[in-house]
Amino acid sequence: MANNAGLSATIGSANITRMRGVAGILAQSAPYSSVPRQMTQQMTLKEVGIMDPYVIPEKENRPSIFSNYKTWVKYAKLRMRNTGMTAASTLGMCWKLKDFGLTGRFLGESEEAYIGMNEAFAKGDRKYLEEICTPSMYAKLKGQLKDRVGRYEWRYHGLLEKPQIVSIRQGQIGGHVLIQMIVRLKSNQSMGVYDKKNKLIAGDLKKPVPVLEYIVFQRYITDPEDNWRILGKTAPSS
Repeated sequence: MANNAGLSATIGSANITRMRGVAGILAQSAPYSSVPRQMTQQMTLKEVGIMDPYVIPEKENRPSIFSNYKTWVKYAKLRMRNTGMTAASTLGMCWKLKDFGLTGRFLGESEEAYIGMNEAFAKGDRKYLEEICTPSMYAKLKGQLKDRVGRYEWRYHGLLEKPQIVSIRQGQIGGHVLIQMIVRLKSNQSMGVYDKKNKLIAGDLKKPVPVLEYIVFQRYITDPEDNWRILGKTAPSS
């Protein structure tokens, strides 16, 4: 990460940007228990990566059946596949947990987790980041914390649109049932970076900008000791 870049969304810009690094925003000019209760085998299971990072394009970027039929057919097939797999995984997850209201409640919890991750990163709170993120995600954020300079302040100015679960996948990993959910979050955020003299060197807390992110959460639902954690981020396919 560059010294004055990282939590990507250009301050003062009206364009929505997808975060390339950690959650939060920063001007580009100037993305449970602290120790997992599972032992080595479970730690290995957690490092499987994103099972299916596919996210359908935003409305303005979707192909038209009239302008490019072949591309539209490919898009339509992928969208149908995603819808089918999400429906099947949702049913399987709710059935195993005997909780058919889980997805509705999870949207509120996902927003809280997203805010918590951003706040913890801005403050440099490694302990909380380790609690709320998977080991691989925490390692990435810890590396970015090590490289950055200055004091960060981040503010959340609320949602611009309701959170939306755009993908759910279920997998069998080493006898465990793994669920991954991708949540679309569009909100207003602001961030400022200050030097040792408390002088603003990047960003502006008074100027919120729209940020669109797709956050990947995961949980081993067959393990009663596991909780939802942030695994990473993805972006719509072009």
